[in-house]
Formats: sequence, C-alpha cells, structure tokens
Amino acid sequence: MATHVFAGPTIDADDIRRIVPDAVPHPPVRHGDLLRLRPGPADTVLILDGLFFQAPAVRHKEILHLVREGVRVVGASSMGALRAAELHPYGVVGVGQVFQWYADGTVVADDEVAVAHLDTDDGHAQLSDALVSIRYGLLSAIGEALDQDEADGLLALVRDLPFPRRSWSALWRLAEHGGLAAAARRMRGWLDAHPDQRDVKRLDAVRALHLVHDGTPVDAAPVDVARYATLDTVYLADWRWENEGTELGGRVVTDYHALGFLRLFLPAYPSLHRRATLDAIARDAAPEGSSHAGATLVERALEAARARRVLGSDDGPTTGMREWLSAEEQASLLDRELAVRALVRSFRTEPGVRTGHRVPSLLAAQPALLRLARTCAAAAGALNETAMRRNSGFQVEHIRHDLVETFFRDRWDCPDLEIACWDRGLTGLAQLHELGRYFLLLARSGKLPEETLNAVPSWPDGHRTPGDPAGPSVPAPATNALPGPATNGR
Repeated sequence: MATHVFAGPTIDADDIRRIVPDAVPHPPVRHGDLLRLRPGPADTVLILDGLFFQAPAVRHKEILHLVREGVRVVGASSMGALRAAELHPYGVVGVGQVFQWYADGTVVADDEVAVAHLDTDDGHAQLSDALVSIRYGLLSAIGEALDQDEADGLLALVRDLPFPRRSWSALWRLAEHGGLAAAARRMRGWLDAHPDQRDVKRLDAVRALHLVHDGTPVDAAPVDVARYATLDTVYLADWRWENEGTELGGRVVTDYHALGFLRLFLPAYPSLHRRATLDAIARDAAPEGSSHAGATLVERALEAARARRVLGSDDGPTTGMREWLSAEEQASLLDRELAVRALVRSFRTEPGVRTGHRVPSLLAAQPALLRLARTCAAAAGALNETAMRRNSGFQVEHIRHDLVETFFRDRWDCPDLEIACWDRGLTGLAQLHELGRYFLLLARSGKLPEETLNAVPSWPDGHRTPGDPAGPSVPAPATNALPGPATNGR
C-alpha cells in the first residue's frame, strides 16, 4: 500500500516523510497527474496543494475515477480541501478547518486558499499568505488580542487585495495609519507568541498526514456505484487516453503519444488505420454463418454500411460522405473505392468519442513496433524538457502551426494535409498541431529510426477477414541512437 502526497508550498517533502516515512511526495497536483499516477486499489492519495494558475487544475472526474477504482482519496489544506468539500458526498475524505469552512459555506471563494509561490526547482517557496490563514489567525486571537469587530475589520483590509499580494506583512502596512492600527499591533504581538497560528493550511496538512499514517477513521460518504453512472464522459475518456500509459526510463509514456508517433512517422500507418477501421465496421455486417461470412473484409464493411443506410444500394457515397473526399478523388476513383475512403475517414468508434482511444489490436500484436513508438515518444519528451530548461522562454505549446504543417506536408508529400490527417487516424489539423508540436524537435534532430520505420510493410485489407493473421511481421527496432530520457537539474 502506497501513500501518495501532492504538496507544495504548504509543506515540503522532508516534513511529509517525517510524519509518513514511506510516503511518496509529489509536486502540487495538476490536471492529468492522478491519471498518470496509476495507484492500486489499496493505496491512498492525499491532495494538499494544486496548481490552477500555471496549469489546468485537477478535474473532479479525475479524482472520482480514483475513488471508483477503490483508491482512498483524502483532501486538506488548499486545493485538496476545496475538492474534498465539493466531492465529499461521493466518497472523498475531507480533513481540517479549511475543508470544514468550504463544506459548511463559511468560505465560498476559491481564491481564499490561493498563494503565490516559486516553481519546483526553487522548492515552491511561498511568496504570499492565503486568506484562509489570515482569517484563521484573526479568529484565533479573538478574546486575547482582538474583539470580533477588529478581527472583521482587519480581514476586510486584506481581502480586497489580489491573492498574490495578500500577506500578514501587507495587513500590517494597510492598518498602520488607520483606525485599526492599535488592533494590528496587538495582533502582530499575538502572532509572535503563537507562530503556529499563522498558517492554518500547514496545520491541516500535518493533521491529515497523521490521520493517513495512523489509519485513524475519518468521516466519508459511502461510495454509491450507481452515483458514478455519468462519470464516463467523452472528457474523461480523452483525459485518460492522453495521460495513462507505460513507464519507460523514469517517465510515463502515454499510449496517446506512442500511437501519435506512429500516425505521424510510420509510412505504412494509413494502411494499418484503413485495415483496423474496416475491421471495426465489418463487425456490424451480417452474422457469422450467413451468406456473407466468406466475403472479403471490404465487402463485409460495405455491407455493414449499406445496412445502416450510410451508403446507397450502388455503394456510391452519399452527398454527406462526399465531404470526406477531395475533388481529385471524386473525379478519378470508382464509387467503391470512394465509399471505402469516406467510411474510413468518417468512422468513429463510439458516439461523441474521438477515434483511437485505444491501441488498435493490429498494432497491439506488434510488440516491437509499440516498443519503438514508446521509446521515440520518451525521447521526444526528453528533448522538449531539455529545450525548456535551456531556454526559459521556449514552450512546446508555442511552436507555430505553420511550422508543423510545412514539415508534415513535405514529409507526407500530400496535396491535401487535412485528408492526409484523416487517413492516419487523426481527427484533423488541430490534432496534427498538438502531436506535431510534441514531436517536431525529435523529427528535426536526425534521430528518427527511419530505416526501421520504412521497413514496415503495409497491411492488406481487400482479401483478409477479421479472423485472419494480424498483419506483417515487424523487425525489432534499433533505438540506441535515440536521445535518452531527461534527467533532473539544470
């Protein structure tokens, strides 16, 4: 059983391990981290801190996915307290004062837990104080250094500041020349005598760590599986596909990036995509044992399309299907081939879900090719990280679209780039931009295993049925020339 703790700047890794010696500390949680984590059903995930300004925040469905899988998810202090209050009815455990304030409505603004801090390389050093911490300190001093009106007045002074500027020091400056100056001086002296009352988020973090370590039961709503009926949406499917994967060289290589590499760089991939898509369409053809059981794969796929009235009786593509074809194709190809191309390009595996949320079975039967793809995806990630470390202004997401389009138009030697994307299983230019940016540095490095990629033969589609052998044999790739995974440090 593992205990994963996402924290920073509320508490650092050394303090986490002092309380929970076998804990696995992680940086503040962000979107995708929980899906890449792959915890076991007996593991605990404690969320304390999370990003929201520098990166997309962790989504509710990512957390609920872990709860449904049997993982104990606990939230406290900051982002953890906020998400626990929102998801407590669904089985997420909430701990501490900040959680309680959000749960009972005392605090409703998300920015009350927000602070400015440095990045991972600088230890997430905190640059401001959370409003919940100032609120807690002021309330704690009532009856000793302040009365209720003074506490409310001091809180109002700092509440109107943007969260990066909120701090105890800012409060002292704001109160210095006003009617609350004496109250601020008494409060400052009280905090000097009670320094632990400055930061309720840290107090909650310590409490949550002790509870997790000691196994002390805490209140949590029972997990009602029926309430998770709407969890599996297109959004969660996308997020899982883009974040879950296989660990390689100390990094998680997602199936999304492994498959994306082959879609972009394997010359034979259009034939694999065509074959796999026709296989999927043909499963809806006449049942096995009927007069169509011995038909070719293309014939079975066309029969399935006719049965669903996607094609006319003459196999000609309908007006809508012709939107997936170029004018040149429509002028030069027979209706049968036009129909097949339009079917393959327009096919979606599930309503509302992008094509390719799983590795095609034809590709899964080629472990050497998949290993090559994952190695190259890891190398691309390493090159991107190296470039960002060397140039703080470089961001993969900022690579211009026209650079990506020019590179792949030349590589694929295609008259219509969007149609070439469809033939490789991409949804269009937007997905080409996304994947192309990720792999562009690797492609330009001269380290692509071109000889191995070019040696992979095409997958036939006309005379094989879904029960036939999966496709060509792929030789074991030579990957020793690829860049290795990135190491930490500058």
